[in-house]
Amino acid sequence: MRFPNVGLAQLSKSLIRIRGPDATKFLNGLITSRLLPNIVKKKQHTISESEESRNMNLAEIIDVSQNYGLIHEDIYDPDSNINISRDGINSMILNSKGRVVTDCFLYADPFHNLDGVFEKEMELPGFVLEVDSLIQLQLMMLLKLHKLSAKVDIAPDKGLHSYYYYNDTVEFDQWLEEVQYKYFKAQDPVTALQDANSFIKDEIFFNKNIAGNILAFAIDNRIPNFGVKFVTNQPISTNNEEGIPVESVFSDSFKEQFDTTTIGEDGVTKRRFQNGLFETQDAPKGTSLLPFECNLDYINGLSLDKGCYVGQELTIRSFNNGVIRKRIFPVQFFEITNENLEYLVDHPIELDSLDPIVNVFASIPESTVTKLEITPFEEKSEPEPEKPEQAAAAASPFASTRTVRKRKTSVGKLMSRQDNLGLVLFPVADVEKNQFYKLEVPSLQDGHKYIGIKVSIPDWWPE
Repeated sequence: MRFPNVGLAQLSKSLIRIRGPDATKFLNGLITSRLLPNIVKKKQHTISESEESRNMNLAEIIDVSQNYGLIHEDIYDPDSNINISRDGINSMILNSKGRVVTDCFLYADPFHNLDGVFEKEMELPGFVLEVDSLIQLQLMMLLKLHKLSAKVDIAPDKGLHSYYYYNDTVEFDQWLEEVQYKYFKAQDPVTALQDANSFIKDEIFFNKNIAGNILAFAIDNRIPNFGVKFVTNQPISTNNEEGIPVESVFSDSFKEQFDTTTIGEDGVTKRRFQNGLFETQDAPKGTSLLPFECNLDYINGLSLDKGCYVGQELTIRSFNNGVIRKRIFPVQFFEITNENLEYLVDHPIELDSLDPIVNVFASIPESTVTKLEITPFEEKSEPEPEKPEQAAAAASPFASTRTVRKRKTSVGKLMSRQDNLGLVLFPVADVEKNQFYKLEVPSLQDGHKYIGIKVSIPDWWPE
């Protein structure tokens, strides 16, 4: 049983509004993406002359005291283009030791101002920060700790609602490419706002009758063309409840081309696991992770030359050294049989809610599962050459005859599981040598039981 290949789902996210004269500068010092139009050229070889001349004028066209939108950059773009747009960006917030506090989506607040519907909100820089609900209280404490004398208001807004739409068809992928090229490739804030207004007015995605309800919008490019995110100031109603009727959300032209079925949030989660996309709420509480372990560089949430932010020193040092020792990989759990092994060698991992292995996990508390040992499927051990002192000790009548067993060490740490799929933190060097591992689980019959694990490298990862 797979997840739906298309759908609109409401997300259980917390939305924090941040507004004020210093909002842009304040957030720039906390997130891993760039908000200020500053290019920091630390080394001659890191920024080419053409790139430098093209991007150095950002400070001339962007006034951070205004509601200018957001800076978009792609670290894999060979031309190093930087665009100004009003759609949201993916990012992370780190602590002072460079460890991940949370991932997030940051939106320009508001996305558009068609017919002056958000004229008051446009007077000052404003942003909406979307995070997992479980991290909201901790994050609010962190934001207020760093606020100091900054002129900025920070407050969660329970009147905002987050939604996600995806469509796994070639047609939608092509449509999204064309939309981004036409409406989200501006080079200055004025054009960016005009493009956002046109996006609403032309009814490319939304019905323009609900323009006053569309507060924020983003194309989810953690994986290219992965989906669409948006924030409304009223809930979307599917049962004649108070709010925006679901049939009024999308434009007629969009509904003629694509299905707009509503689904549960679990469909969005299962799709993430199928594609190997990790979010920080997937990890067990208290887990300490580095941004590269969470594949931040692969999901384009990192600016490499933006200057100082909390946790920046360790992050950039790791990138410049070029050594990422561990990453979170998607995996599939399976019952260990010759048939399963032969099948999985040549087939990609696939979510299956009816896989018998799901019942095996059902009897084990999730908190216990994430603590179980993961070891290589076939452990090869070569006897070490005997040292002279060891030979002498063995010849002694006082030498111990007890065999000393080498203690096994777990090579992977399970972050989270969804049906027969999971996300596991593995040493990169181990995955390069071996794609099969086993998870040891407690068993009443013989004291232990092994579950097979196949590690996958997503095809959207750069080579």
